[in-house]
Amino acid sequence: MKKIELAWARSFILNSQLLLEGTVPAGKLGVMTTIGHLGYVQIDTISVVERSHHHVLWTRVPAYQPLYLTTLEKEKAVFEYWAHAASYLPISSYRFTLLQKASVDDGSGFWRLTEPRLAAHILDRIGREGPLMSRDFEKEGEKPDIPWMIPAINQVIRQLFMKGEIMAVGRKGFQKIYDLPGRALPERTDTSLPSRKEYVEWIIRRDLRAHGLMRLKEFGYLLKKINRQEKEEVLKQMLRTGLVKAVSIESMGSEPYYALAEPFEQFEPKETGRAFHILSPFDNLIIQRQRLKELFGFDYTLECYVPAHKRKFGYFGLPLLYGSAFLGQIDAKADRPTKTLLVKNIAWINEPDHAILEVFKHKLKAFAEFNGCREIRFPDGRERMKAGH
Repeated sequence: MKKIELAWARSFILNSQLLLEGTVPAGKLGVMTTIGHLGYVQIDTISVVERSHHHVLWTRVPAYQPLYLTTLEKEKAVFEYWAHAASYLPISSYRFTLLQKASVDDGSGFWRLTEPRLAAHILDRIGREGPLMSRDFEKEGEKPDIPWMIPAINQVIRQLFMKGEIMAVGRKGFQKIYDLPGRALPERTDTSLPSRKEYVEWIIRRDLRAHGLMRLKEFGYLLKKINRQEKEEVLKQMLRTGLVKAVSIESMGSEPYYALAEPFEQFEPKETGRAFHILSPFDNLIIQRQRLKELFGFDYTLECYVPAHKRKFGYFGLPLLYGSAFLGQIDAKADRPTKTLLVKNIAWINEPDHAILEVFKHKLKAFAEFNGCREIRFPDGRERMKAGH
């Protein structure tokens, strides 16, 4: 088993994550390239800065505009479904979502359909009237007795979505527009059900393509339908055929990491020192926190889920990556009425030198512009900067 240096491993991982400069083409092609390569881009409702799916794409795609993603969805090149969370996926992945959809009614989980008559009514209306949003059914739905509970109509719509009986074909504001798969899918979409072996191999290929190096436990993150034995069996076959190879990383213990053999053997370390990224908390690189801590030495917690009095860094800390090192995090908010990016806190792990600060300020200006802000205001309220380059 080949042993590699940690610095080499980090460079390979960042290259696999499309975070090295010059990796991704600009424009709509860059967006499609990124989603296809990463396998999915997570969607999230928090909007203190630009939403996570746009943020993740902006980080990688030169001159990114949210319109590119909207257009790709209209063109049926990408679709919404569940990866480890709600996400945009390339349409080529559609058939590999079918096993999860087929298992929704197994057991007694939240997504299990419990109102078949209401489901039939929703499907009938969408079939007759065309694409609809949940609010188009609001007058028919009963309000729950408990304020925080989801109305029955909304819950059944979500269940139908998870079962694959309806698909999101766009959004108005942030509310999904649903249609039937027969109209939502492009012609000649492969809808054949994959075998378990095909599905597990697809997960392993997808994760290794996106992350470069992974341990057994890290494949299929949060996908409960994949067990360790299945992963072990498929990996053994992929190792025998030479598609995958096992390696060890210095100072990372004896448990092997796995890589797709071809990109691993062809990779030559690239210069990472000048690339500065302000990452989304839901960026594909950092979503597995333990992996992030082990490989990059960055112990990160998203504190919007932590009670306010227990927060150390701020509500929505954005990790700061320079080259292959995490330097800290910045808690920021886009104040849209005033078009001001409010920097509430900057928490450096070590005080950066002047050169790094200049690169950071340049990136922060670009980030403010991406968020529709013309000005940046810092914690003490005195220092201000204009956005843009």
